Amino acid sequence: MTSSSISSARFPRISTHGMPTRCWFGEGLTTFGSSTVENRYRRFYRCEIARDRKTENHLFKWIDKALIEEIQMVDAKHERVAQGITKFEERVMEKVKSEMVRVEHQMSEKLKEKVDLEIARVAHEMKHKLKIATVAMVVVGAIVGIWTSLSV
Repeated sequence: MTSSSISSARFPRISTHGMPTRCWFGEGLTTFGSSTVENRYRRFYRCEIARDRKTENHLFKWIDKALIEEIQMVDAKHERVAQGITKFEERVMEKVKSEMVRVEHQMSEKLKEKVDLEIARVAHEMKHKLKIATVAMVVVGAIVGIWTSLSV
């Protein structure tokens, strides 16, 4: 058994994910290099006061495992953010489509109103011109009638 597994058996460790910044007791951390045969020069985090107190339960964590956990946490967070962005984009597109339908309907109603007003204006103008033309034809007819009666 390695020294770290012996101390783990005596004092179960609290799980820490990712890169630790402090020991569970609030102390700062230091990095060390392992001197055991199976982990020669492998770097690890250790509480600054843990060297002197081997029997107490202080933080110990391999740096390479901490980095892998940190990357996995970042990947998971990235995935959650990407999913959130996708959902947000979908909601925005739904709102944009809904707003486009509303605006198209509103524009269609306004256009219909303007077309109806223009048709009414043109119809009124045409009636007025027809009245003028009718009066002009009656006047011309009367003049022609008077002129022919005078000429005979």
